[in-house]
Amino acid sequence: MTSFALEPIYGSLLLVFIAAIATIAVIVFVTPPTENPAHRRMLIIVRCIAAAVLLLAAFRPALLRTDTRPADAALIIAADTSRSMTLPDGDGATRWETQLAAWKKLATGLSDLDESLVIRLLVYDSSARKLTGSGPSALDDQAPEGELTDLSAAALATIQSAQGQPIAGVVLMGDGAQTAPITGSGAQRVVETLGSLGVPLWTIPIGPAGGASASRDVAIDSLPESYQLFAGNEVEIDFQVLSRGLAGVDVPVRLSWIDTAGKANEIATRNIAPSQSSQVTPLSVPIVAPDPGTYRLRVEADSQQGELVTTNNSQIAFVEVREGGGRILYLEGTPRMEQTFVRRSLRRFPDLDLTYQWIPADTSGSWPIDLRNWLQRGKFDIYMIGDLDADALGDAQLRDLAEAVAAGAGLVTLGGFQSYGSGGYATSPLADVIPVQMDPNRRRSIDAINRDDVQIGGPLDIRLARNHPITDLGGDDPAMVWKNLPPQLGANRWIGPKVAPGVQVLLESPSQEPLLVIGEYGRGRTAALAFDSTWRWWRGGKSDAHRRFWRQLALWLLAREETGGDKIVIELDARRFEVKSPPEFRASVQSLGEAMNDRELIAETIDESGNVTPINVSTESRSEASGSPTQTSIRGQLPELPAGFYRLRVRPAEEIESLEPQELAFQVIDESRELAQPMADPVYLRQLADLTADHGGAAFTPDEIDALIDTIRQRRRAAETPIVEKYRLGDGPLSGWILFTLFAVALSTEWFLRRQWGLA
Repeated sequence: MTSFALEPIYGSLLLVFIAAIATIAVIVFVTPPTENPAHRRMLIIVRCIAAAVLLLAAFRPALLRTDTRPADAALIIAADTSRSMTLPDGDGATRWETQLAAWKKLATGLSDLDESLVIRLLVYDSSARKLTGSGPSALDDQAPEGELTDLSAAALATIQSAQGQPIAGVVLMGDGAQTAPITGSGAQRVVETLGSLGVPLWTIPIGPAGGASASRDVAIDSLPESYQLFAGNEVEIDFQVLSRGLAGVDVPVRLSWIDTAGKANEIATRNIAPSQSSQVTPLSVPIVAPDPGTYRLRVEADSQQGELVTTNNSQIAFVEVREGGGRILYLEGTPRMEQTFVRRSLRRFPDLDLTYQWIPADTSGSWPIDLRNWLQRGKFDIYMIGDLDADALGDAQLRDLAEAVAAGAGLVTLGGFQSYGSGGYATSPLADVIPVQMDPNRRRSIDAINRDDVQIGGPLDIRLARNHPITDLGGDDPAMVWKNLPPQLGANRWIGPKVAPGVQVLLESPSQEPLLVIGEYGRGRTAALAFDSTWRWWRGGKSDAHRRFWRQLALWLLAREETGGDKIVIELDARRFEVKSPPEFRASVQSLGEAMNDRELIAETIDESGNVTPINVSTESRSEASGSPTQTSIRGQLPELPAGFYRLRVRPAEEIESLEPQELAFQVIDESRELAQPMADPVYLRQLADLTADHGGAAFTPDEIDALIDTIRQRRRAAETPIVEKYRLGDGPLSGWILFTLFAVALSTEWFLRRQWGLA
């Protein structure tokens, strides 16, 4: 609407009229001093023009134009860039794809609004960031990579990003899942502040809400990180299947070997049928170890219809399969120092898998103990019997054990008060297996424990009776090495070794009584030790000799005498770990002879593409017992790596023919809190929007973007205010100079004419 108005100087129209009358009176009554009518008329016209210009400036006429338009304001839009947006939205697309489509539609629909509305686009995850652009393609170069979602940070950033401008409204897109720890007042308090300012919050929830069908999930859990197996051996694979929302549904579970080339071979399948909506199903699946090599064992549950997260459907275990046997069952009656140090030595070797079973003497009322499953053929490769009475196993199980040895297993018996004849083995089914002659009359009794015909008193030095791979402890003079070992506390006294092919006495006392006798039974090998205090070697600074002796005895029983030299041993705290929690590792040279204390080791990681990355390590020296050689080892921590499969390789800094590099595979997994909860929380976003319902706040689905655009348009129309534009004569430089020029020209013309006509 356009109108005309007068705005006289000093705001008084009367004063201007009086000035106008006075000016006209002067022009009319004060005439130019000339008798020439033409000259007088011309001078009066010039004076009238000057007076008219002067009076026009005094009246100050103005042109008023009144219009209604929205006031300047900012529309704040925040988009979710956390990793949970990579999850399905329930309609076949990811939440990020749905959010991207919603933004493009919203940005296109808002592009034709008035220029007084400034659109500011934010993205948020654990924090909020302002983007420079606000067009439909503004999110194209963004990616959902945030590790956490903080809705309170997003809500607070919307207020801060207004930069002092009035806020027309706030649009919050996302799945509504708050995964960051809530600090401060939280999103609800920030939205209440928006409501107090009269600002509406419009939310666009993306993703499925929780529910029986939407929360379906199956996961593999509790699978051990690694196994050390031996070719052809059977092993039980134990794990759990976690199921949710799958009651009455058959879920196939598959076990597969994956070789170094990545080829998968399915080896077993099991079906579970959960009876409850949330259930943990333990499974134990027997499998047979494949040919020697390194493998990954994958346990995987088939994806189920409606399952949103499938990354937890499988777990991987790293498996090292070695040639031949190597599983040891150690049966002990009295828990002596000997068993502690024997187990410590044998467990240092990754190719020897030792299982320890203690059968206390105070359980004699329930003897024989049921170990039938462990005494089956092929279950273990070596059986060790310590200070254990024969009645603890019983004749039936000892007969099974004898059959296992005849089929190829190894048997080693140790000295003790309840061993050999005093333990009842002389009349047991093992009498034919053990390579020494035992007196059945020496059956253990309280009065016979310390009889000279049963025990050899100590301290007892050991003498080398025959060179053999078992007794080769290194050095130029093996006999001197044995002579320098700490003496034994005592030993069992036998009648003597059996006279049979393959029976040999390897160690003896100074009086030539046998202390270590080896032999054969069927296809198996046997060894009988009269002593039981080799732990004194370890305590006396001879831990290397202790490890070497027991390892070589085990390898001989396995018919695998030690042929290699030194070896790098890697210890990794975890073989399967989360991206943000890389573990520490240690590596050292395992030497069967003198410790290698002058070898520099290098550690590096190798990814699936073969890329090698060196690792910073610290070198340290350690001595396992007083007087033992000092051994150099390295320690370090794996770097943070992306999720995937890798190998840790440790090698000597300089190539050494006798020392080969060793590798240990590991897996980096992604256990993001964003991905752990597959359900969105649209209810929470609706509740936030409802806090501003009095000012037009509401929640809209991604399919209702057009309705949101219409709501914003209506909001802008309701915010229209009258805008008055005034154009007053003389206010601007152009009109002011025109008036001044006309007035000056009129006065100058009058002066010029009067001078020309001789009137000045």
